[in-house]
Amino acid sequence: AAVRRPATATRPVEGSILDRPPQVLAEDAMKLLKEVAEVAASTGPEVGLRRGLQAAQAAAATAAEVAQKPPAELDEAFVAKVLRKLFERLGSTYVKLGQFIASSPTVFPAPYVKEFQRCLDSTSTVSFVEVKRIIERELGQPLRNVFAYVDPTPLASASIAQVHTGRLRDGSEVVVKVQKPGIEEVLKTDLGVVYLAARILEFINPDLNIRGSLADIASDLRQSMLGELDFREEQKNLDVYRDFLEENGLTAIAVAPKPYPEASSKRVLTMERLSGVPLVDLEGIKKYTKDPELTLVNALNVWALSVQKCEFFHADVHAGNLLVLEACIWWHSHAHLLGEKLLERATSDLSL
Repeated sequence: AAVRRPATATRPVEGSILDRPPQVLAEDAMKLLKEVAEVAASTGPEVGLRRGLQAAQAAAATAAEVAQKPPAELDEAFVAKVLRKLFERLGSTYVKLGQFIASSPTVFPAPYVKEFQRCLDSTSTVSFVEVKRIIERELGQPLRNVFAYVDPTPLASASIAQVHTGRLRDGSEVVVKVQKPGIEEVLKTDLGVVYLAARILEFINPDLNIRGSLADIASDLRQSMLGELDFREEQKNLDVYRDFLEENGLTAIAVAPKPYPEASSKRVLTMERLSGVPLVDLEGIKKYTKDPELTLVNALNVWALSVQKCEFFHADVHAGNLLVLEACIWWHSHAHLLGEKLLERATSDLSL
């Protein structure tokens, strides 16, 4: 729900741009100009100009759509829908931001969370001709030398990459995650703009940082999203997480897909194919287990234990990232015992 500002919020606040000594103001301004130059140099003027033009076109198209079909009532649900469409037109960076909104129900109002869930699973796709070219360039050899088959129709498309099912020459069923072309320069430009906007707001009104630095948040977001561009890190994380499951005796409850290094690179990641249904598909889950509640509890406990004992933990745990596998039916008979042990481990070190 919207929160109205108190009337006193319109008064100048202590620490605003007018309250700082000239020397401090000059130093802050020089730091800001230096960061502007660094961000501009990292993206290049051509890319920045092109993205600026694309943003203007996206805003114009969205405004025209609203003008053609004005709402009967201007409420949060309508505003959320308009923003979601604008984000989708703006492209990959903003779709990722939309996914962040969809996955943060404790931070954003419910209408926005619900609307931006449309960004979780599907975005625009890249032609298979381009996908094939990227795979061959990244692996340094023809597609047929590595894969017996790759389905031209994508299984899913996200903001940074799209996924195709396939089969290695040894018969292993796999999924191939391929980074979309040009995505790196787009992300660098867009995230640079987001970071600079946060820095400018801080410069104008430092008191906005009472609850945390806007620029630091934007910087962390920028670093995290740019880190996703190197699939070798994701491959390493898969290996780490598989080791974590093995070391803690959890392989009968949870599994992470096996990566295939010989068919992977910085922009291509080939993984074992796992078949199942989203964790929120209750009817689908019932086909694989007689106890859906236990399945959910086990999933949450595995995640809780990973927070304590793994090098990293998954910070975007939504239905698109969690599947209940067909194999669930085979270990259901002893899942209760494993679940009880897992619950003990997950809660034993917690301080309440």
